[in-house]
Amino acid sequence: MSNQVQVIDNLSGSILFKTSIEKISEAYAFAAQMEEAGLDIKIIAPGVAETLIQSLGASDQEMAAYKQTLDEEIESHEDDLGCAICLPQKSN
Repeated sequence: MSNQVQVIDNLSGSILFKTSIEKISEAYAFAAQMEEAGLDIKIIAPGVAETLIQSLGASDQEMAAYKQTLDEEIESHEDDLGCAICLPQKSN
């Protein structure tokens, strides 16, 4: 896991642009240009939790486990009764 922001082409998986977190606005500006040119892109930027975990010395395996747990938590949210922000779906 890097503390850098990356703009990635979804089709090829290539990194099109990379910069420091301090210059994240440049990554978003570049991404907007790429989208206008018709590319399907994504931006990968480290969050506060990822940055903290990495600064505490987490290995790549531990970072992958964290991301997997986070993905599972997000997916399980769709199956529960909702939260204080998301109201449960009404069944007809």
